[in-house]
Amino acid sequence: TTPNSKLKGKRKNGENIIEFVNGVKYTQKSTIIFCDSSLFYKKKNLFEAYGNVKILDGDSVTITAESLIYYGKEKKAALIGNVVYTSGDKRLYTDKLDYDIITKVSYFSDGGRLIDEQNDLTSKIGYYYSQIDLATFYDSVRLKAETFDLETDTLKYFTVTKIAFTEGPTTIISESVNTIDNTGGKYETIKDKMALVDGRVETVDYYLEGDKLFLDDFTQYYKAKGNVRLTAKNNDVIITGEEGYYDKASGFSKVYGKPVMKKIMAVDTFYMSADTLVAIEAEIDSAKRILGYQDVRIFKDNLQGITDSISYFLSDSLIFMYEDPVLWTTINQISGDTISLLIKDRYVDKMNLFRNSFMVSQDTLGQYNQVKGRNMIAEFNANEIERIHVLGNCESLYFALSQNEDYLIGMNKVTCSNMLMLFEENELAGLNFYKKPDASMTPPHE
Repeated sequence: TTPNSKLKGKRKNGENIIEFVNGVKYTQKSTIIFCDSSLFYKKKNLFEAYGNVKILDGDSVTITAESLIYYGKEKKAALIGNVVYTSGDKRLYTDKLDYDIITKVSYFSDGGRLIDEQNDLTSKIGYYYSQIDLATFYDSVRLKAETFDLETDTLKYFTVTKIAFTEGPTTIISESVNTIDNTGGKYETIKDKMALVDGRVETVDYYLEGDKLFLDDFTQYYKAKGNVRLTAKNNDVIITGEEGYYDKASGFSKVYGKPVMKKIMAVDTFYMSADTLVAIEAEIDSAKRILGYQDVRIFKDNLQGITDSISYFLSDSLIFMYEDPVLWTTINQISGDTISLLIKDRYVDKMNLFRNSFMVSQDTLGQYNQVKGRNMIAEFNANEIERIHVLGNCESLYFALSQNEDYLIGMNKVTCSNMLMLFEENELAGLNFYKKPDASMTPPHE
């Protein structure tokens, strides 16, 4: 008791009870309990405390509540009403809290909130192990960090390192990336770093997925490993690979380790592979693009190609191939210093060859028909070449065959300013020469 407290005895259900009023203080080793009034059950070694209840446990723990039941044999306290647990920078709020004086473990099952200098956590069920600085939360868990909010069903939180671990589906709303869904992860809330399992990052234009995700909100750098998948939101484009990252500051997403881009087209799929594929976000739609570096290869049903580097502009489906690009369309091989492809309504619509354009095809007797010019413009119809305009410094070498194509008549060489090539089913069906054509026929023996 305190100097001002008063006590009186009473009996309840055949048991002697001591009632204390006007301020009460209980002491048990290093634990002190204060309250306005209490009922002490001597036989049960139990007391009930009411009004301004406060527990001081050693130098580190303070708990306040409206009322309390203390079990002396078990050395456990059940606190009720506006409970506040304080230890260092940590404050735990709940309406009902069980506290073990021996193990220093706190437990709530009807909703609680833990706040420290770094984070704010809420859940329906929670345990706090003060001796190992660990809190575990279950059911409707929400963690509010400085730069993100996290929602999950199971979470472990180390209160000294400020590192959280989740198990099961987790959703994050972040200032840098919109949502992350995964099956468990590690979150370094001081450094704003996260390591996720089987997760997804939603950026402005893409979803980044992988077996493992490593997120750093401080540098706004997000890395994925294992079965990486980068999916464009507004286009039928998917990039897969072994590793990848998203850099929010630059708007770059890079995928490497055998990366492949897939674009769904009208009748088939357009594939592109390279050593590295990069997706670039931008405020202007026309600047949004995908880049491929080194050993670039493209493939679709009737069009294949290789080049050193490539740009794919998403807004108008325009592809540029740089540095020694080569394309194959059925029996035709096409090359130039730079090649562009326009995809329209999921079909290849137009192809431009800039500088040193060249096309070659092999006939049934093994001769190579060839056309070159400064530039070429190829027009497609339903993914097949319909015509090619050759512009500037044109030259053609075509081998004339017999009607049955069983013997050679001669080689026809033509030079002119411009040329028009007409195709049927991707094979040359006619040639038109413009502006001072100069032609000669060389017989087979010459």
